[in-house]
Amino acid sequence: MGVLDIFKGKREIKESNTLFGQTVLGNNIVRQAGADKQIAGSQLLYVTTSASSESGRIVDMSTLSRNSTILSCIALKARALAQLPVRVMWENEKGEMIDACYGPGVPDRDKAKARSVVRLLKNPNKFQSAYEFWYQWVLWYELSGEAFTLLWREDRTSRTKTPLEMYIMDSTLITAQITAARYPTYRLSTPSYGFSKDAPLNPQEIIHAKEMAWQGSAGFNKGILATTLVGIDQDLDLYASFVLQNGAKPSGMFVTEQVIPNNKFEEIASRLKNAWANMVGSRTTDPSKPGQGMLLDSGMKYVPLQMLTMQDTDAAKLKEQTMIRIATLFGVPHSLIGIGQSKFNNTQTLLDEFYKSTILPMVENVQQKFGANLFDGHPSLCLSFDVADFLKGAPLDQMNYSVAGVKNGILTPNEARQYLGKTRLDDAEADKLQSITGDVGGVSGQSPQDTGGGGNTGSVGKTGRAGAA
Repeated sequence: MGVLDIFKGKREIKESNTLFGQTVLGNNIVRQAGADKQIAGSQLLYVTTSASSESGRIVDMSTLSRNSTILSCIALKARALAQLPVRVMWENEKGEMIDACYGPGVPDRDKAKARSVVRLLKNPNKFQSAYEFWYQWVLWYELSGEAFTLLWREDRTSRTKTPLEMYIMDSTLITAQITAARYPTYRLSTPSYGFSKDAPLNPQEIIHAKEMAWQGSAGFNKGILATTLVGIDQDLDLYASFVLQNGAKPSGMFVTEQVIPNNKFEEIASRLKNAWANMVGSRTTDPSKPGQGMLLDSGMKYVPLQMLTMQDTDAAKLKEQTMIRIATLFGVPHSLIGIGQSKFNNTQTLLDEFYKSTILPMVENVQQKFGANLFDGHPSLCLSFDVADFLKGAPLDQMNYSVAGVKNGILTPNEARQYLGKTRLDDAEADKLQSITGDVGGVSGQSPQDTGGGGNTGSVGKTGRAGAA
């Protein structure tokens, strides 16, 4: 026993739980302290599917999936990712990225792994095409803040075998749980794909991708974060719907300063209702009879009701502002989904901003997550979504970029033709860089603002893996 042990006392040491910063914003894991050891909590918090705004509007997963602004933003991102070609790349000793299926120098072991993964990505399962798979993946990724992909292997305990199929799990029915060894397992709240809720899924069976990572174990639900915005957006739609349906009809109130007994109130209300129906030509009366007058008693008078002004706020302007804020939260320029005016000088510049600031980070996350799970034991392999077409710009911009690259000794003629989608030339000179003589100035039109977004093209720098040719 050490000398300093006397200062420890008999205090019980408990692990602080830092996961409860959010209770309605996404999927959580729970750990609790046992008497002798840290054990996984028995309470599991599945992805929360509802929250309430200050005004009392309840926003849940159903509300988010029926909101036109949210679905427009998510659909735009889903189509962008789903249409991208995906390849497996191999990194050589020089750091160059080479197509792992067909490139020179790729070891046979890595080449075989790459081809099996490419087959999986092209045919993820028997029910979905690759486009449908990635579209559904983005829907869950954006709606719930996290996406769970089930990897179906012959041997459930293997991490190195290529899965036979991949399936998208319902994010509201699965949650992460940390074991005593601090490894994640995944629990189901209901049986799914033949797996029981009583048997947790192992880490190698699930790819858990988070859009806005929270404590490394969960992702923030942006839709729930925007509870107030989504509530306002839905309320404005309901308000406009009621006004359009009922606004053209005469509306008002019969008021009186006299006190009407309860037993007489129903009689007066029934008589006024029938008289009002006759006066305004209700369908329940004979259409051939002209409108009739009304005789009011009990000191009543008719007060017409004015259309609601929402405290003198322009409802249409409020609707537009709400939609813009929702689109901003989901990282989509609002003008791309037909809302308001754009600050960009043309469509290509707008698309460039969307691809670079929104789509490329999502692509990078997908490449890292799926690569880490599908290439265990193959550190030189990685996934690569070809995003070069996103950044190419208009055809004329592509031509200017290619010509400038060849003339300045940056691209060979065959590389320029490949960039333009043309067949390579058999001429050996087409694989040589042009010699540069004299003072060569800068390449004009590199600013996206100058060229409409197509001048500064190509997948270079850190995103070069995503668009490596």
